[in-house]
Amino acid sequence: MKASFNKAKIAGINVCVPNKCINIDDCLEDVFQNDVKMLKRMKKISGIQERFIADENISTTDLAYEASINLFKMLDFDKNELDMVIFVTQTPDFFMPSCANYLHKRLNLKPQTIAFDVNQACSGYLYGLFIAFSFLENQNAKNILLICGDTLSKTINPLNANLAPIFGDGVSATLISCANEKSFFKLYSNGEGFDKLIIPNRAFAKLDEGKSSNKEIFQTNEHRNLNNLYMDGAEIFNQALNLENQSIKEMLDFCEKSKDEVDYFLLHQSNQFLVDSIINDLGIDSSKAPNFLMSKYSNLSACSLPALLCTMQKNDFNAILSAFGAGYAWGSAYINFDKNFKTDTISIYKGEKND
Repeated sequence: MKASFNKAKIAGINVCVPNKCINIDDCLEDVFQNDVKMLKRMKKISGIQERFIADENISTTDLAYEASINLFKMLDFDKNELDMVIFVTQTPDFFMPSCANYLHKRLNLKPQTIAFDVNQACSGYLYGLFIAFSFLENQNAKNILLICGDTLSKTINPLNANLAPIFGDGVSATLISCANEKSFFKLYSNGEGFDKLIIPNRAFAKLDEGKSSNKEIFQTNEHRNLNNLYMDGAEIFNQALNLENQSIKEMLDFCEKSKDEVDYFLLHQSNQFLVDSIINDLGIDSSKAPNFLMSKYSNLSACSLPALLCTMQKNDFNAILSAFGAGYAWGSAYINFDKNFKTDTISIYKGEKND
């Protein structure tokens, strides 16, 4: 699906991460079983050094609440001006009700502010922006709060050396408002890859070999059971390399821009080597494609793109954003960020009470 919009802009972004920081070097004994080569190889390929993870008392909505409060303060925005809350996550506090409704309560929003969840993974920020921009384009709303992020560490055994170091936790809050700005989106889905990145048995269905021919999923051990995240790392890498590369080329054609006319290429920060490979394949100047988020936060899922924007601390620029994630779901967007666009440094969770 592709679309262009003329009535929306990103006004500001805030990101909140949990207060527990883990350095991968401290995991040599318990996670990597003193395998120094494995640890060094993971650091070299993924770019991982630190990550922040949520304990059992910190939920996705807890992080969303603090990110939202910080966002409103940063922008001096009256929450009563919100028309909508879109909450993109795959680690909800509850299966029922939605995180968006729970956050609605905690922020003490008015009944006229509608709220709903979207189940998307690493491409979730692009999907959330697409939905928000669509509502603003039709003038059905003026201000939308987009929440994106997860606490994926809770789906992984902390001693799983292949997965635990890769994923960090974090949630972003983005205010999207009416404005005369041009943007372009191209989004894609392919359900054939549904079982390449999956949490098999944690919801209301049980995955079995009648639903998936991927036998590797069912190979459990002391560090992974069927309630934990499964990822076919090699397949995900290859698909992301191919499809993000292609998606960015198609976006350049769609928005009728050359690579030189785009200020930044912002790619989902899932793996440092993967991002470098896409940059090299496309012939993009590395100074226009920041690739450092993994070293401080690991893979933040749908929160990685907004977190990258926060760490850049820039305004008055254009960018192509791109991401690939579970589903498969992927896409790219060309967006203008005006001189009033604001971000703040990524904040550490403090445990603020409800508004």
